[in-house]
Amino acid sequence: MTTWSEFCERIEVLGEGLDDEGQRHLANQVACWLTYAIGHNDPRHPAFFRSSDPVYQWGGPNADQVARRTAIDGDGVYRISGHMGACEEFVLQIKLGATQSGGAGVGLEVTGSSLGLGPGDEIDILLGGEDPDDETQSWLPLDPEGSFVHIRDYYFDWQPSEPATFVIERLDTVGEPKPEIDAAAILGTALGEIEHSFAFWNGYQERMLGDQPPNMFLPPAGMGRGVKTLIYSHAGVALDPDQALVVEIGHRGATMWDIQLYNRPWYEALDFTNRLTCLNHALIEPGPIVIAGTDPGGANWLDTEGRDSVLCTIRWWHPPDTPVVDAYVVPISELNLPSADRQAQIARRSSHIAWRYRT
Repeated sequence: MTTWSEFCERIEVLGEGLDDEGQRHLANQVACWLTYAIGHNDPRHPAFFRSSDPVYQWGGPNADQVARRTAIDGDGVYRISGHMGACEEFVLQIKLGATQSGGAGVGLEVTGSSLGLGPGDEIDILLGGEDPDDETQSWLPLDPEGSFVHIRDYYFDWQPSEPATFVIERLDTVGEPKPEIDAAAILGTALGEIEHSFAFWNGYQERMLGDQPPNMFLPPAGMGRGVKTLIYSHAGVALDPDQALVVEIGHRGATMWDIQLYNRPWYEALDFTNRLTCLNHALIEPGPIVIAGTDPGGANWLDTEGRDSVLCTIRWWHPPDTPVVDAYVVPISELNLPSADRQAQIARRSSHIAWRYRT
């Protein structure tokens, strides 16, 4: 049984020796997982929790998506409804076991497009139970070991438009009162998530990159517990103030892709609302992709925020062939880039993000 004093003592241990960024990350984890444990961890009364956004930062959040989850029972019956809004694609996964940092596997994965859904469409999905054989509703079976639903909805065009709405209801427990408050269980659940997540992501980049030299990308490959239709490539980027990393990508037929920068070691997204820290197939302009700590004055700049080291992640959505990435360091003074309107670029980003994460 976890008491409040034990909770605080174990969080204090995690916080020992952290710099300001580490302390913020720990505080972020506490806020995130306490919120989840208090209001989103009851599979008999589910409610989606936005677990990764500009506030909750952990696990390499994708700047082009919203991530949400809720606990479920593998033997329950649930309905997910809503509206696609400006959402261009979503990935729905049924996870098995604990959350991602604790080793959850993927029991089921489907995309919105595979269900015939696109921007502006109504969402109506039945999870579990018997197939209703209803052409107006999609049905997905539930794995008996299913423990939570994870939905990622994607926005590549970054326009100030209404985002998707996802609502989940459990159909076989309608009217059932919520259980009595169990503070010890809430604190225990949150503490387990915090400690797993804090340790897992603190060392994740070192484990992933291994002995890969700086400014070189790992060969593109899938990730065991990530989105199964995605291919990833990663590089640790370390540049002098007068240097830039030029990234050339052969997408090999992938129509959707993105590239994004993260801090080290916590795998938090750099500021994608007010700075140019990510690009995708819809945002890129003519010319090469250039990573640098100071503005080179042209198109397709990714801003390291002046950090000594960052992680760069590239994602491709179901490419027909394995992509190819080449990167090389050059002096910023030698770049000759197409012009770009910085103010317009950032205004587009901040306006879209305000809409995407509106309350």
